[in-house]
Amino acid sequence: MGDARPPKGTGYRLGVDVGGTFTDVCVFTPEGKTVRTKVPSTSHDQSIGVKNGIKKAREELKNFYDWDGQFESIHHGTTVGTNAVLEGKGAKTALVVTSGHKDVLAVRRSQIPGGLGAWINFIPPAPIVPLESTVQCHGIMSAEGEIVTPIDELTLRKDLVHLKKQKPEAVTISLLNSYQNAAHEKTIAKILREELGEDVEIVCSADVLPEVGEYERTVTASANAIVKPVVKKYLANLQKLLAEDSETIRILKSDGGLTTLDLAGELPVNILMSGPAGGVRGVADVVAKKTKYRNLITLDMGGTSTDCALISNGSPALRRETAVDSLTVRAPSIDVQTVGAGGGSIAQYVDLTSTLRVGPESSGATPGPACYGKGGMDATVTDANVVLGYLPDKLLGGAFPLDTAAAVTAVESIAGQMGLTTDQTAQGVYNLVNERMYNALRNVSVEQGYNPEDFSLVAFGGAGPLHANAVGKLLGAWPVIIPPAPGVLCAQGDATTKLSHEQSASYIKQLADATQDELWSSLEKLRDSCNEVLIKALGDGPSTILSTAYEADLRYKGQALTLSIPLPVEDFKLEPAEFVQVVRTRFDAAHEQSFSFCLPSFALEIMRLGVIVTDGSPDMEITSIDASSDSGCVPPDDAIITKKMISTEGQRLEAIFWDRAKITKCGYKVEGPCVISEMDSNTLILPGFYGEIDSYGNILIHPNEDTNLTNGIAHHSWESAQELVAKSPLIPTLISSSLQSIRNEMDTLMLRCSMSPAIRDQQDEFNVITNKEGKMLVGQFGSFIGQFLDSWKGTIEEGDVFVTNDVYEISGAVTHLNDVIVLLPIHFKGEVVGWAANFGHMTDVGGKVPGSMSINATSIFEDGLQIPTVKLYSRGVFNSSMVDVFCRNSRQPDWFRSDLTALVAACRTAATRVCELNERFGPNVYTASCNELLARNRSGISKLIDTQIGDEPSTFTDFVDDDGQGIGPYAITCKMQKKDGRLVFDFSGTSPQSRTSINFYLSTTMFKMFVGYYLLAVFDPFCVVNDGFHDLLDIITPEGSILRPVRPAALSCRTHFLGRTMDIIQALMGQRSPQYRAAAGFSDSPHFFYSGFKPNGEWYQLYQIGFGGVPARPIGDGPDCHCLFPAIKSVPTEAIELNFPLRIEANESLADSGGPGFYRGGNAQRTLYRFLSAGEFSIHDDRWFTKPWGINGGSPGARSFKKLYRYSENVENPLIEHLPSKCDHILVEPNDLLEWVTWGGGGLGDPTTRPAQVVALEVARKLVTVEGAKKNYGVVVSPTDYSVNEEETKACRAKIVAARDAKTYSEKVYDRGGTLAELTASCLEETGLPPPKPQWEKDPYGPHVGLPYVKEWYKVMREKKDWDLQ
Repeated sequence: MGDARPPKGTGYRLGVDVGGTFTDVCVFTPEGKTVRTKVPSTSHDQSIGVKNGIKKAREELKNFYDWDGQFESIHHGTTVGTNAVLEGKGAKTALVVTSGHKDVLAVRRSQIPGGLGAWINFIPPAPIVPLESTVQCHGIMSAEGEIVTPIDELTLRKDLVHLKKQKPEAVTISLLNSYQNAAHEKTIAKILREELGEDVEIVCSADVLPEVGEYERTVTASANAIVKPVVKKYLANLQKLLAEDSETIRILKSDGGLTTLDLAGELPVNILMSGPAGGVRGVADVVAKKTKYRNLITLDMGGTSTDCALISNGSPALRRETAVDSLTVRAPSIDVQTVGAGGGSIAQYVDLTSTLRVGPESSGATPGPACYGKGGMDATVTDANVVLGYLPDKLLGGAFPLDTAAAVTAVESIAGQMGLTTDQTAQGVYNLVNERMYNALRNVSVEQGYNPEDFSLVAFGGAGPLHANAVGKLLGAWPVIIPPAPGVLCAQGDATTKLSHEQSASYIKQLADATQDELWSSLEKLRDSCNEVLIKALGDGPSTILSTAYEADLRYKGQALTLSIPLPVEDFKLEPAEFVQVVRTRFDAAHEQSFSFCLPSFALEIMRLGVIVTDGSPDMEITSIDASSDSGCVPPDDAIITKKMISTEGQRLEAIFWDRAKITKCGYKVEGPCVISEMDSNTLILPGFYGEIDSYGNILIHPNEDTNLTNGIAHHSWESAQELVAKSPLIPTLISSSLQSIRNEMDTLMLRCSMSPAIRDQQDEFNVITNKEGKMLVGQFGSFIGQFLDSWKGTIEEGDVFVTNDVYEISGAVTHLNDVIVLLPIHFKGEVVGWAANFGHMTDVGGKVPGSMSINATSIFEDGLQIPTVKLYSRGVFNSSMVDVFCRNSRQPDWFRSDLTALVAACRTAATRVCELNERFGPNVYTASCNELLARNRSGISKLIDTQIGDEPSTFTDFVDDDGQGIGPYAITCKMQKKDGRLVFDFSGTSPQSRTSINFYLSTTMFKMFVGYYLLAVFDPFCVVNDGFHDLLDIITPEGSILRPVRPAALSCRTHFLGRTMDIIQALMGQRSPQYRAAAGFSDSPHFFYSGFKPNGEWYQLYQIGFGGVPARPIGDGPDCHCLFPAIKSVPTEAIELNFPLRIEANESLADSGGPGFYRGGNAQRTLYRFLSAGEFSIHDDRWFTKPWGINGGSPGARSFKKLYRYSENVENPLIEHLPSKCDHILVEPNDLLEWVTWGGGGLGDPTTRPAQVVALEVARKLVTVEGAKKNYGVVVSPTDYSVNEEETKACRAKIVAARDAKTYSEKVYDRGGTLAELTASCLEETGLPPPKPQWEKDPYGPHVGLPYVKEWYKVMREKKDWDLQ
């Protein structure tokens, strides 16, 4: 398809880009002239719009050049694949996976994005291949690519019977470790072809992405399968439709290169982002190659979002990911970052927190902004631009009139709420969206280690040029460049780019162990494959020139991040030692460039080899424009369209509207304020700036020499700053936006630079930025600074960096010794203006067990290394000896050192950015704005307390089942009472501290933040939460209780009570407001440690967090195999198997483990660990005795359990050990198997009212069993076709309802699965373990025994012998 060589000499090359509204065409003539056209897109069939655009271009070419021949080539950027994903209109696709891993797409690394409390509103995206179309195949491939067990063909063919009835159009095969050996995938492909016939597309994951990472490979291959039939059909139709126009049609890839029709059809996952890539490619060809500006940041602003990218030394930055909405696939792409801010972004005033917000909601094409006159009522960014006067009365060359009155009305509605004028509000919307784009652009550059002030800003897209001058001013990137016809730049980029092909393969080996011959041999194979593709497309004649680039992805051994490093051919001629040193130097320099540090003593690991072969023919020539008679002269008067008043920063000024078509001579200069208008875009030049036309028609915007580039408010005194902020409420909003961006930068740096799986994969790190008093402005777990300031008695000087993990010294700011925190005072001009802090979970800090979390620890001294608050840096001088001590006490010293380095780098990044804010706004305005942000949060929380929390007290008791020594359950009891507009949380009645390490030193600051996040999550989920409301909450935690233990009580396994506090909050809130009424679920982060020495003597140590069932919530079902804690991710199975002597034979949701209800609780996770080496493990979880309670008629979730199968002793009939909930030092031998099942989430509402068809679908998805559907929901489902027997279901449900005590059922709020006495009586039979013994049966022991609270608790409980439960 499309591979024939076109006739020589035609010289006309056409690019065509399809957008949501318009299809753009750009033609280059043999002389380098351009013809551009724009026609409406045809969403039902994009090829029709393409043909219409080409037809219109032909008319222009005939008119201007008297030409109507065949085009030398047509280059097409298409959104057909993207739209198939976004609209769910791809091929009906099935999936074959390794048995035990069916949920790989549904669980998506188990992450719930957002902050604390985000789980309340989180609805997981539906997997791109539904679970009911997923088939599990028995057969195991090792991480080394060796067949462990062959494919069970007979069972597979049986399982395909039901799939055949679904009539899939495509099937993806994605098996564990297929990146190492694809033999099993090829075997299954053959079986599928035999069973399903020739018409079904079959995609093997190893053919699409032969790289480690089962989720990433599966989702990429599945996306390819889904869009493949759609794209192939479209391309075949396109080729027929354009047969007369050209014999050569190329498709733009996401990486900015071209591919053939055949390859685009086979690997459509590589063209998903061809639209944004075309624009960046156009900038590279039109600006970077033709002007002196080689370093560029691009801004492509459309209707719903803005795309930002970076071009360094003329080449766009690339990444190995492509994101389409919530779907991220691993495919080469220009590194485009998208922010939800476009012309259609809706502006709204949030009364709860007195905040103006722009986006992420958008008006879309229909109804669109109010000014479009299509019925839109919400104010948008475009409406703000209309109100400010920045747009002409009509768009699209006069074809689209704007309704100015409607825009004014929409903006006025917000202005009235804010108490501002319409112009002030419109300016606020304009400034806020500019701030968001500025932060995104800055992140694009800073993430790659560049200063944006060393770059020029290029703006394009329909809306980009209107905001470019203002964003450039914030960024300090000059000149701001507006290319000709910025609205059709993507099409121009399509026309100028060249054919390329990339091949890559996993190659996992330490650099020092890899020989040059091995590497070159692998690269040669990849190169030959690429050459074959390009020669087939270009021909094998003397005019075919190919350019080849070799690269490798490397990382410091154990690090998550990989960097692509070029491997020039010359490197392979070096001596082996010199080769290693050259590659290492290149990698270290790239790491230093990106992250401001490198680790030259760390071993380097190769992860991937790649080859990119490109058409090496000469670049497309672009001709320059005519020059004006005098440099810097003003365009002629006939170029003026009109003059009208505009509003900018509170001033009303007259602006000239210029016709860009008439100012196309090099040297023309226009002064701001003015607007340069063209058919598809408008460029605003602000007062104090000028635009000059260069020799290629670009508008270059510069500041005048006397222009003040600051905002003019940095000079304010403290008194005038407070007055300014009171009168200008948008200033704090701008600062808040920047602070949130800074926090995101900290997270990004941590996740890219850390080395331990705990941080790099599981994302167990949290940061905070505070004001100078230590009050959190942005963060998650509250401020750590206040407790530090209370305890620190030494000096605080510029250049100091503090480090600690001393829980007792800093009053629970961190909660166990693994959490090491770095604190950095932010100095601006000699004064402290704030703090940055970041803690990360260190994999090992010494102590009794590998991982430093021993359930048997009886004091903090057995938990591990205690670091009192000390200066890591004193006035900028690094205390390396102290770090050596830290690392000497860790079983993973390299991980400790690198993670500590990353923590410091993250805090320094924040400090730099906060100083920039102080420079920009002035320290007094910055401080006054921070105070205002704190006050807004306080006001919002106060309103919620007044309106959502009644005066009646709420009380709830929940439990951690045991302490690892058979004692329990331990209670956490809390009473919530509103008093005088404040909430009081009293934990009196909570169990005294334990002799083991389950104690949790509850930081009052942290608990207040939990409450704040929870309150705001429902009513303002986009709110940036801070510490401002803390005086509205009082927390009473009795000394000597398990929430305020007395030193030296052990704390390392505090995760269970940390999680249980979250259960307590939702229970208390739910009693007062139905919006918060959720069941109990997987609030802990239980952990599994496996460690020992491999047969070669190498130490290994795995730390893994478990996941389970999120509770049912008012918004719907609880997700399966997730966690209430924000942002935490699972470690990929293939990464574990690659690095540890372990095989994970199952990692799946367990059917029926989620509590039944109208909304079902999330299912628990079942994991099977096959041990491949002698070693030991520790495992700690909970909810094995008590059950995660259901609510309002919902049933509780299932308990957790653990079984160890001693296959090393008897393969046929292994001894089965029921392991206790929390245990250390469990010795294992090769072939032993651990089964770990976590707990499910409780259900909400009557399960007999859950729609029967939903239950049946979950049976098909293996989330509910046939038996569970009948027993728990009263739904009778056929086990063969999963249909519902309506009559039997009706009768079954009636029987369940009749068996209830109606009054008791309706009045019972919580279903705990029985009383504690009942659970105790049935414990041994149901769990295989004896019940825990009450804490009060043994006398207390420890430093707390003489405290009045402890004495009274034991006295009361020995009399009562039970708990008062709700």
